[in-house]
Amino acid sequence: MSTTSKSIFSFLAGAATVVAAGALLKSKNGKKVTRTVADRLRNIKRHTEESLDSDWLNDLSDSAIHSAKSFREKMKL
Repeated sequence: MSTTSKSIFSFLAGAATVVAAGALLKSKNGKKVTRTVADRLRNIKRHTEESLDSDWLNDLSDSAIHSAKSFREKMKL
């Protein structure tokens, strides 16, 4: 298989993955999963604030929540 064929195949595989992920996340099950992940991140943040007062850990959870929201907006969910 030539390099061009491998590149085209890799591109098509990546595009198919993105389309499949978008379809999954827009479905009811996908929305449940994203909601569950967001809830767990909030709970982790809440528990870390109660047990540890570590700024870097809070920044990490804030960053993760922001990334999840940003991803959701980009996928138009």
